[in-house]
Amino acid sequence: MKLYTSKGIIFRTIKYSETSIICDIYTREKGLRSFIASGVRTTKAGSKAAIYQHLNLVEIISFDQNSDKLSRIKEIKLDHHYRLINAHVVTSSVAIFMLEVSRNAIKEREPNSVLFDFLEEWLIFLDGCLTIHPCMHLIFMLELSNELGFGPMNNYNQSSSCFDMMEGTFSESISHEYSLNEDESEVFKNLLEVNRTSVSKITINKSVRNTITDHLITYFRLHISGFRELNSLEVLRCVL
Repeated sequence: MKLYTSKGIIFRTIKYSETSIICDIYTREKGLRSFIASGVRTTKAGSKAAIYQHLNLVEIISFDQNSDKLSRIKEIKLDHHYRLINAHVVTSSVAIFMLEVSRNAIKEREPNSVLFDFLEEWLIFLDGCLTIHPCMHLIFMLELSNELGFGPMNNYNQSSSCFDMMEGTFSESISHEYSLNEDESEVFKNLLEVNRTSVSKITINKSVRNTITDHLITYFRLHISGFRELNSLEVLRCVL
């Protein structure tokens, strides 16, 4: 059986036995894969289990199994050592929210190097931010929706001033329950005009920010079948 080397992002880890774990890793070379790692939860293994913490950026050498089978990792090491994500509660909360959104949104097991690089760049960028803008998670969700192929079209103008979440475009009026009102739509339009490095141009109060967050989660649910409830949302709201 052939071996391959790939960068990866630890999406999820669960205990499998007294000494083993099963983890989902989004890999650059093979897409989303599930792995079994034996003997990592022992005193002899030392800090080996810590490498499998969710969010970690790693490099693995693994046996090349079919995508629907558990693979075994031959070697694993950290590819990036976080400075702030593991030490700063706000940074950590935003990163965990981003990871949960990604884990719920990425269904394909085929490789997508562009999407992997996008996620990796976001995590490294976040880890380097001394201060986190309270709208950072919104920018991430909007950019991720673009990467996944259902990003909103910014056709906002005076005659098309209500965002239709079903269609992903701005329309003339509120036509159904998944339409944003004019005030919300203007905020949404402003978010579409910035990115992670220019988000400081925007100021949104907490109440409106929470409403837009809820709308964006609904937007993901409308366009991704089986998009689950986000357990990290309440923690995010507490720290921002």
